[in-house]
Amino acid sequence: MTLHSFGKTHIGYKRALNQDTFLLEERDGVLLAIVCDGIGGGNGGEVASQMACAHVKDRFKSMPKCLQDVDVKRWLETTIREANDLIFMQSAKKRSLKGMGTTLVGVLVCEQGTYIFNVGDSRTYGLYAKDFLCLTEDHSYIAALLKNGQITMEEAAKHPNRNVLTNALGIWDQVRIDIHKIKNDYQALLICSDGLHGYVHEDVLREILAQSISAEEKVNLLIQKALDAGGFDNISAIVLEREGSIHG
Repeated sequence: MTLHSFGKTHIGYKRALNQDTFLLEERDGVLLAIVCDGIGGGNGGEVASQMACAHVKDRFKSMPKCLQDVDVKRWLETTIREANDLIFMQSAKKRSLKGMGTTLVGVLVCEQGTYIFNVGDSRTYGLYAKDFLCLTEDHSYIAALLKNGQITMEEAAKHPNRNVLTNALGIWDQVRIDIHKIKNDYQALLICSDGLHGYVHEDVLREILAQSISAEEKVNLLIQKALDAGGFDNISAIVLEREGSIHG
């Protein structure tokens, strides 16, 4: 399966620092794409997101050939837990970095299939022939309330705790990691921080992903939509697109 890919991050209009970091790497026919959205005062969030991406990138250089699903999932689980430990320990050592953390969301495409993984509230969306779905579950206070039927979507949009995470890399010594294998029948995947999905409606995301333009043009359009909505947060997006599924 040939995938076209492109990723980009933008500081937005309101933040002094870009605490988002993204990773887009290919090696021996394996494609790895990650978006991290840092959290924490000062430059802590920026440090945490960069540490997470740097660690995964380093481990990816020596990733063994994965023969089975269990190998892929074990590698992802181990690598992400190592990143959590590194950030947690660095946060404990340096007072200026105390409380830093980061979300992490990504996709790994290899011979065995396509795997999505997630910590926090950054997301992966999938565009299909007849559908557009959010493939990840937010690890947030609001998501838990919605899941339990305690609030409506309208209430969630205005809830005072809508930005509170229940899970992130580096905040706690333990971390929950969602890892799932998905079918390869998608036309495109979008990996993004909440600077995009928090301000641009899913109908607009779908419309842009379905256009007959390049992955790079789609990413630029998506980021522009978030900027047009006010650019209140850092914005990061990666598009992976199956060759010939939408155009060509």
